Amino acid sequence: MEPLADVIALLRPRAAGTKMIQGAGRWGVRYSRMDYAGFGLVVAGGCWLAVDGDEPRRLARGDFVLMPAVPGFTIASDMEVEPLPFDADEAVARGAGDVRHGDAEREAEFKQLGGYFQLEPGNRGLFAGLLPGLVHIQATDPAAERLARMIDLITEEALANRPGRDLVVDRLIEVLLVEALRFHAERAGAAARPGLLSGLADPLLARALRQLHGDVARGWSVDALARQAGLSRSAFSERFNRKVGVPPMQYLIEWRIALAKAMLQRDAPPPLEAVAAAVGYQSASAFSTAFRREVGSSPSHFTRAAAA
Repeated sequence: MEPLADVIALLRPRAAGTKMIQGAGRWGVRYSRMDYAGFGLVVAGGCWLAVDGDEPRRLARGDFVLMPAVPGFTIASDMEVEPLPFDADEAVARGAGDVRHGDAEREAEFKQLGGYFQLEPGNRGLFAGLLPGLVHIQATDPAAERLARMIDLITEEALANRPGRDLVVDRLIEVLLVEALRFHAERAGAAARPGLLSGLADPLLARALRQLHGDVARGWSVDALARQAGLSRSAFSERFNRKVGVPPMQYLIEWRIALAKAMLQRDAPPPLEAVAAAVGYQSASAFSTAFRREVGSSPSHFTRAAAA
């Protein structure tokens, strides 16, 4: 499989808690930090978004934003408004319906589909490692034509009142996530944050990454991966570390452990020896040592915790 497809299959992102967020008049809301991957798609009007640690930015109709790990942030009609606090975790737990900000008597001038993605909890950190803290894809970007078609479809469905609307919107949002990841990988340049998507944007590293993901149990070495990329060992190691953010062998270990965690979280986990062999370890003992070093607990303890 392709590395990006591997990650998506492992994380199994599912759109959840999708709501229509509306605003009228002058308004501002401060959202608390959330332990989810959040998203927003503007379907009418516009707003300001100010994420902690980032400069405020203007969002327009058709803009899509994705936050792999949601810090505190503010959305507002204008940045001069004093924002009101909004507990996002409480709203998620409550399962509240659509959200309205500002003048409740006026017709909404701003509409945004907002929500979060549920991810496999054992590997949630993988998703945050893929992307910068905030991905903002503008509808006016000429390179985002494919995304724009998907966004138009979601907008049409969200604003209609057809039977099954919420289910259809959630599934389309999941497809939009994959398209956004593809788009970000293709646009990642030299200044992109290190991570898998940055590595996939490099044609030479992408060759090595595809081979590694295609046969994770193989006894890979830096020399073998460098040959796949057509680079010397030193040039490959330097390039991989700079683009992906970790040395090649550390990436291999982290990916193997991520796969193992997914296997151990199944309703009926395979025997430890089978897990070890599937992810490239010669024995259950060697696998257990590596797992404990990376995760901080033994495979058996992790399995019991996941079941609980």
